[in-house]
Amino acid sequence: MKSRVPFHSRSRGYISYLTVLSVGSLLTLLTISAYKYAGASQTIQKETQLRVDYMEKEDAILRGIVNIVPNRAMRAMQSGSNTSGALRDSLRWKNIFSDALDQAGARSSITADLATTVGGSKAIVANSGDITILTEDVKDANGNVIKAANIEQVFDAIDPETGLVSPGIGRSLGTGFPAPLETVNSNVTSRDPVYPIISTTKVYGNLAQSSLPLSVSSYPLYNKIPYPQIRFGYCAPGQLFVAKRNWWSFSLHLGEHGGLLKSYARGDSQVGERDFILSIYEIPSQLAISAEAFTKIGTHADGTPWQHAKIDGGIYSTRAQVDSGMHLDRLMARRNLALGSDVTVGANAIEGNPLTPGVREKYEVTTGSYMPVALASDSARASFVSINRGADFFDRFAHTPETSVLSPTTWNNYSVGALQCAMRLDITGVTSATNRTPTALRFEYMKGGVRQSLPIPLTTGPATGLPQGYIKIADENQSYNFGTALVDVAYGATGSYYFKTGVTGSITFNNATFNDPLVGTQKSGYFRPTYPFEPKVLQTPTGPKPSIAIYPKRLKAFLTALGADGMDVNHSLVINVDYSNTGINMPAYKPNIPCKPEDYGVLMTECDDLTSFPKGFSLVTNLRLYIGDDFNVVSTTVPAGSGLASPFYPPASLFAPEKRYGTDFDPFKVEVAGQMGHLKGDDGSNTPVHLLDFKMASEEKANAANIDVNLRPITHPAELPPVTMMNWLVVIEERRKMFYSGAGAN
Repeated sequence: MKSRVPFHSRSRGYISYLTVLSVGSLLTLLTISAYKYAGASQTIQKETQLRVDYMEKEDAILRGIVNIVPNRAMRAMQSGSNTSGALRDSLRWKNIFSDALDQAGARSSITADLATTVGGSKAIVANSGDITILTEDVKDANGNVIKAANIEQVFDAIDPETGLVSPGIGRSLGTGFPAPLETVNSNVTSRDPVYPIISTTKVYGNLAQSSLPLSVSSYPLYNKIPYPQIRFGYCAPGQLFVAKRNWWSFSLHLGEHGGLLKSYARGDSQVGERDFILSIYEIPSQLAISAEAFTKIGTHADGTPWQHAKIDGGIYSTRAQVDSGMHLDRLMARRNLALGSDVTVGANAIEGNPLTPGVREKYEVTTGSYMPVALASDSARASFVSINRGADFFDRFAHTPETSVLSPTTWNNYSVGALQCAMRLDITGVTSATNRTPTALRFEYMKGGVRQSLPIPLTTGPATGLPQGYIKIADENQSYNFGTALVDVAYGATGSYYFKTGVTGSITFNNATFNDPLVGTQKSGYFRPTYPFEPKVLQTPTGPKPSIAIYPKRLKAFLTALGADGMDVNHSLVINVDYSNTGINMPAYKPNIPCKPEDYGVLMTECDDLTSFPKGFSLVTNLRLYIGDDFNVVSTTVPAGSGLASPFYPPASLFAPEKRYGTDFDPFKVEVAGQMGHLKGDDGSNTPVHLLDFKMASEEKANAANIDVNLRPITHPAELPPVTMMNWLVVIEERRKMFYSGAGAN
């Protein structure tokens, strides 16, 4: 039986070409649009990655410059820096920038070694962020440059100037730049655009006056300038402090050479350059405590807490351990800090250990200011350099003259306190190799701007010739009454004289008083203010110690008698042993640091009144210093226009490897006001320096209850003594966009 499928009728259909074409076109357009936006997204992603690449490279380069520049500036002050060759070339800005590129690894996005590691020989690098134009100089076997790197394509001076940097000296660069320095030294003017030059000949002049709060005629070397906006809180950001700012400006754009990243414009929107200001702040030590050592603050070596110690302002140390119970205004260290559990720093409480991640950020968000506890590493584009020459700081004879130097200020003269002193007192002769009693001294001083030398024999016999400064006062057999004045007297005639030192009252100039230096010859009497120094023997627990006594109050009358320059010039004294000229009268002998019992001592008395020194007084010695009198306790007139409070004392500094209080007897109490420092250096050991562990002449430690310390920072250049320690703060800051040409500048 057959069956049939039922037949169903179907409707006829049709195709609309218009609809198909329309839908197809729409889909095509959507596909093209998606492709276009996918390509645009890829381009944006590429540019974003390039921007990140460039930003990271530039930041690394800037950090490299901060690390390299202070070293090169120091080397430009040392012997041989101006000798043609590789040494001098390495100090040029071009090589500084090139080395910064190397240090940052910024010449390419990936190193050859890393490329080999991740991809072997088949690795393909297709990153336009690679700076192929910045290949290093190509040199021949003799070191001569065959093909120079094109550093100028990335670094250049501020328009319209040419070169690599625009130095801040001799002219103003306009709005947004720091106060310029000036110099009368033509070498500095010509070399500063080529090398980083630091020199005492660079000073503030009339060009800077409108930007500075103090008169440049009164304070040309150091003035009051604002502290930079960085985390390393030597001072609070924006606070005026005493310093000099050397600076150089330059533009940086890594992509300029290939026309890349025109939109990468944090500076000039047309070029994409960013302007930077590199500064080296010269900062004389001015904090309450400045210790280039591992320092323990708050307790003595025996664990006794400080009992009468008031510290205002900041403290700086290489490493610091602050014991419980201390409150400090500001604390900085170069390497490490350790704080007791109840130590407080600053006006606002710090919740937790300031070195713990998150504590700093919370403090700064809460208070709106930088935390007053900082390490040098907290500021990426800043570096703090404490210039510490250690034991060499005290000793002139540890250094040889420097020659062929780029800077007119040599490194030793800049960083060694003993070489900065206007007056010099040297032990030049001793009794014998086994008896180091001084037999001759040499005193040097400034007269008419020229250093003069006065040999001083210490023998009691007649001397041939009358030394400088003696004035005739009487004929033979006449008397003269000097009252209470201390004077040195001489009796004799041309060829031979007898001397007496440190006499007062009435003196008869005759043979009975002096003996007869020239029999049968008419003689005369002479005088001059007594020597401000003399040999003495100090009785110590280890036995007699040959010493040199120094009397600062006598210096003015003595120098006046010599016709020397004023006390504003002869304001500092170094006392050393001249071990450079050995012989029969001066056996080879270099003082020891730490001092040994056989070393000389320096006994300082008559030092309570230093008002005869209008610019202050400094003493530097590599011998143990015994302070046997009140030091600088007579106030003087406050410098006009300084705004400093009364009483004002002449600025003074004492530099010695060891200090003792008292000479013939131990004082009951020791009071110290001003600033304290230490030059030991940090050898990495865990043995700290205890700044308030004072010793007496008897070598006994001062009782903690009898130590009274009131420390505060220097706030005005009028408070700087003639000799200070020096620090450098190296900072790179970006010039704000509002000051760029065409971006809102006037």
